[in-house]
Amino acid sequence: MHNRPSAAPHSKNKNPCSKQYALSQAISTCLAQSLYNKKNFYSSIKDTKNMDSNATKIALGFLVLAGSAMLYNSYYIVEPGFTCLHLRMGEIIHSRSDSGAYFLMPLIDKIIYINNRIGKAAIETSALTKDLQTVTVEAAINYKVRDALLLYKNVGTDFEHVIINPFAQESIKAIVAKFTAEDLILYRHKAKEMVFQELQQRLVPVYIEFVDFNFVHLDFSADFIKSVEEKQIAEQSAKTAKNLTEKVKEEALQTKARAEADAYALNVKKTSVTPELIALKKTDAFIKAIEKWDGHLPHILGSATPFIEMRE
Repeated sequence: MHNRPSAAPHSKNKNPCSKQYALSQAISTCLAQSLYNKKNFYSSIKDTKNMDSNATKIALGFLVLAGSAMLYNSYYIVEPGFTCLHLRMGEIIHSRSDSGAYFLMPLIDKIIYINNRIGKAAIETSALTKDLQTVTVEAAINYKVRDALLLYKNVGTDFEHVIINPFAQESIKAIVAKFTAEDLILYRHKAKEMVFQELQQRLVPVYIEFVDFNFVHLDFSADFIKSVEEKQIAEQSAKTAKNLTEKVKEEALQTKARAEADAYALNVKKTSVTPELIALKKTDAFIKAIEKWDGHLPHILGSATPFIEMRE
């Protein structure tokens, strides 16, 4: 008898091709993972390129902006009526009054503008009058800068507070003290001129020239204002009474003059009626009658007055 071959021992993989399938699956997985990693790698490279591109754009924009700012600040303009002091590292290198555009170095140079036109400074101070009345003064000073370079070197740009205001206050107090409160009101224009002269004497116009001075407002105490009003009322009443008295006197004088004129006229009338005047009047009437006679005697008899009066 032929013996049959015994059955093959039991195998873990029932399918003879399972190893090849597993290997192919592993290879596919590796390839897929490799492709995925490669895709991510290229994506990361692309993102990096995009980031670099954005950073480059930002940097270029910043450079353009900075360049524009530097270009904008690389010149300055002098307008008519101004003096421009060109400073470099704190030192004045130019003083220009001619209008136009000029170059400068940004971040290093500095420009100081000083107005050469007529300016106005407001002054407010209090002072005592000659009769010890307190008055609050509001005034205005018109001035003009004469030497901008010298003014900046010795005073600076805040010259209104350094020079004008103190000198004005001192001048106002000095002049107000020479007037009583009432005279200051009555002679305000004179006081103004005296303050202006005082200002010119106190400050020689080397840096600044004073053009004009004006009192804007003079404010006195309430008690003084009340006393002035009462005095004005009393003076007005006295003036009215005086005018009334003068009127009565004038009327009395006129009445007296009329009475004297009437008496004089009556006296003249009395002294002028004389016999000679009466005879003269009769003679004059007789002459006129003869001139009018036509040569006929009157037809009416018994007339009391004869045509020709016969004298013995």
